[in-house]
This record gives sequence, structure tokens and C-alpha cells, in this order.
Amino acid sequence: STQAELLKSSLHLAHIDIGAELRAVASHDTPLGRQVNDVMNNKHELLPDSIIHDVLENAVRSVPETVGILIDGAPRCESQIEQVLRVLEEVGRELNTVIYIDVPEAVSVERISKRFACQGCKRTYILGKNIVDAALPCRYCGGKIAQREDDTEEGVRKRHQVFHEETLPVVEYFEKTGKLLRVDGNQETYKVFKYILEHVRPE
Repeated sequence: STQAELLKSSLHLAHIDIGAELRAVASHDTPLGRQVNDVMNNKHELLPDSIIHDVLENAVRSVPETVGILIDGAPRCESQIEQVLRVLEEVGRELNTVIYIDVPEAVSVERISKRFACQGCKRTYILGKNIVDAALPCRYCGGKIAQREDDTEEGVRKRHQVFHEETLPVVEYFEKTGKLLRVDGNQETYKVFKYILEHVRPE
């Protein structure tokens, strides 16, 4: 997400964050919202492909044709590959690069389990880095700071397990097509960003 926001600003892209779209759905007390909330936050599992497809299609169609798109969070499993490619084809978009930021599990747990966000202005905070106590209010808007339900250590480890079982085959698929950019994510943010930018910046 950090790299996606940096790329969005640098290359003037529309950032489609599938996770954020789904969390918005999960926050509503509707049959679909309750289903999404249960799968994401209680079971820590991947959502049905049909839901991912509909969310992605609606998001892609809302972006003007002249604006490039950065899709963050899909496809997450092999069965979603065809759906994502079909959505892009239907709207006349071409897939340029698939970015895979490779981070060890221990590093992921360390980073994500300390991540909090303001429920008001959505500003991100890292416990121990730019905030010492998550019970304090947001210094920018005074809103409540909270952690995503699936950002606990248990949730992150479960997501890593699902990643190895479901998402690694997606990485392998795009690696065979020659469209995969593999990035070492176990380094400073600016170094990761510099490497990605060098490989995806339009000539």
C-alpha cells in the first residue's frame, strides 16, 4: 500500500485498492457486508471470486480512459487471473507490469501488526515510529486511532499462510509471461520505490 501510494503520486495513476473497497463493503450492515466482514475479519480467508470481479469492474470503469490504473490486491489466487484480465480487456486496458514485493513473513508480521490508522482522516500511523500510544487521538484531526481487525499478529500470520497457498501460484503464472517485476521488499521504503520506478516509468 505504501508503494502503491508513492507510484500513484509519481506517475499520476488511479489507485484501485481492492482491500479498501472490500473493507468499505464490510462496514455496512447488509447481507453482503456481513458476509464480507465474516470472511475477511473472522475467518481471514479470501473472498469469492465473483465479489472481487464485481468490485474490480466497477472501480476500473469509473476511471477515465486517459488515466493509468494501479490495481492493488488482485488477483489474489489463480482463479482470479482470468477475471482480472477479462475486465481489463473489456474496458480496453492493457496489463503492463505485475509488481511482486517479496517480504519475509517475520518482517510482514513486524510491520503490519504495528500499523494503525485514524478512523476520521484515514492517516496511517506506525506504533513505535510516529505514535507511542494507539489510545491517543489523531494529531491531525483528533479522530480515533484504531487497528484493522486483520492486522493483528494472528491475522497477519493467517494471511501469510493463505498467500503461500493461494497467491504464490499467481506470482509464478505472471513470471512465466515475462510481466512480473520481483522486488526485494526487505529494505528501506525509498529504495524499494526507486527500484520499482526505474522499471515501470513510461519511456
